[in-house]
Amino acid sequence: MGKIKTFLATGTVTIIPLALTVYVLQFFFKIAISFGGAVSQPLEQFVDDANFPGFKLLTSIVGIIIVIISLIIIGFFARNVFFSRIVNWMESIFKKIPLIGIVYSTTRQIMESISGGSNKESFKKVIYIQYPRKGVWTLGFVTSESSNKQGESFYHLFIPTTPNPTSGFFLIVPKEDVTQSDISVEEGFRMIVSSGMVGSNQNQIIKD
Repeated sequence: MGKIKTFLATGTVTIIPLALTVYVLQFFFKIAISFGGAVSQPLEQFVDDANFPGFKLLTSIVGIIIVIISLIIIGFFARNVFFSRIVNWMESIFKKIPLIGIVYSTTRQIMESISGGSNKESFKKVIYIQYPRKGVWTLGFVTSESSNKQGESFYHLFIPTTPNPTSGFFLIVPKEDVTQSDISVEEGFRMIVSSGMVGSNQNQIIKD
């Protein structure tokens, strides 16, 4: 019974970020296509042949541009003191809801790190760690630090999955078992999302 609960919890934590990502992408493109359709109606009056092959593609691109501009405007207002209070109030409600609060907080933290946000809760730095076995290296994001009664120091690490960094693993490892890197948090997440295709071709890994 205990294993079933563990599998259920693991499956839930794995599928929710994936489903949320797919849902957000679908929602984004539906809005873009909707705007594109709204734009196509007045454009048809000025185009002799609105049925030419590239017309729908053109209106879809216009729709995406409109959505991006709308997001920029929302971001502008979100930085306003009044609107930021509303956003913070809504965030506080989300964070109090079981499970949803965990997903929202993690996703928000990751997005701020990727976009270069300066939130105090953002990941501190990026290190190399041998995981899941010795001789195989991956990137770990330091979330906090701790020490035991013997005074030994440990890193609290988030190990994201590729290419979806909203899911991953939490590890507590001795500081001496990791290798420091000169990779920024933003660059680290770009490497994760791109499966290593984006990033420096130099590393600080030293083989044992």
